[in-house]
Amino acid sequence: MLLVYICLVVIARFVYFPLHFVDGKIGTLTIGFSTTLSDMISLIPFFFLFDRYDGWLINIIGNIAMFIPVGIVWPICFRKLDNIKKTVFAGICFIIFIELSQLLCIERHTDIDDVILNTSGVLIGACILFAIRKSRNDVP
Repeated sequence: MLLVYICLVVIARFVYFPLHFVDGKIGTLTIGFSTTLSDMISLIPFFFLFDRYDGWLINIIGNIAMFIPVGIVWPICFRKLDNIKKTVFAGICFIIFIELSQLLCIERHTDIDDVILNTSGVLIGACILFAIRKSRNDVP
């Protein structure tokens, strides 16, 4: 279970707090609403993915990599997540919770791209874990 908690803390750090330093410190989480809904949410897949900022490649890799451990650790800790579909479904539910909770945070953005990329990470992690489990069971 410690690995689950570590996954949650690491994800919360990157999701809710700015990656850049503010006055030499990690920025604080600010609760509230942005002025317009279009500033808060993006439902068009891949619309802003490449145009929003220069670090788009790091964003893609980071969003996928951040959730690979979820796909690996959760099925190990939670026995009911005994196949890839259940693991990915649990991951999607968690990801949607995260994205919706960002609606309450000023300067955070809810984006369908994040859901797609994060889910890809969970899927990759689950595929790795279940492939390892399958290879262990096939060995005589």
